[in-house]
Amino acid sequence: MEPGPDGQPLEQALAAMTGHAIVAGFGIPGREVANLFASTHFPYCVVEMNPATVHRCADGGLLILQGDATDEQTLLKAGIQRAAVLALAMPNEQAVLKGIPLARRLNPNIRILARCRHVSTAMEATKLGADDVLSEEQVVAQEFRRKMAAMLPEGAGVPGAGE
Repeated sequence: MEPGPDGQPLEQALAAMTGHAIVAGFGIPGREVANLFASTHFPYCVVEMNPATVHRCADGGLLILQGDATDEQTLLKAGIQRAAVLALAMPNEQAVLKGIPLARRLNPNIRILARCRHVSTAMEATKLGADDVLSEEQVVAQEFRRKMAAMLPEGAGVPGAGE
C-alpha cells in the first residue's frame, strides 16, 4: 500500500479524513476539481483505476487509491460515509450512473456532481440522485454557440433571432 502525503500509510490517512471530498476519476476534469480543492485547502482524496496514474501521483504526494468508484469497498476505503462531496468525473457514463445510487446509499447526505457525455444520460443521473450534472454535449454546444457568435460579422442577422 502506498504511503499517504504525510508518509503515513494510505489507509490511516484515509481513515482520518472527515467532511472531505472524493474525486472519482483523475483525467482532466478530475484534476481540475482536485486543483480547486488543493487551492482552497479542502481535504480530498482521489479514486483512480489506472495503476500508472495512481503510482505517479502517489509518488508526488497525492492522497490517491487505486480502485473502481462503482465498487462499494473502494468507496468505503475512501471514507464515503464521512465525505461531504463526491465528484464522479470518470469518462464512462455507465460507471457514473452505477456510482450515484451506490454513493447515495452509503451516504444519503453526500453532495454528488456527475459527469456525463450525453444530455439523456445527464437526465438519468439526476433521476438517480445526482445533485448536479455536467453534460459534455451541452457544455460543448453552449461553447460552440458562443464561439460561433463571436465569428459572425458585426450586425449580422436579425436582433433576437435564434434566442
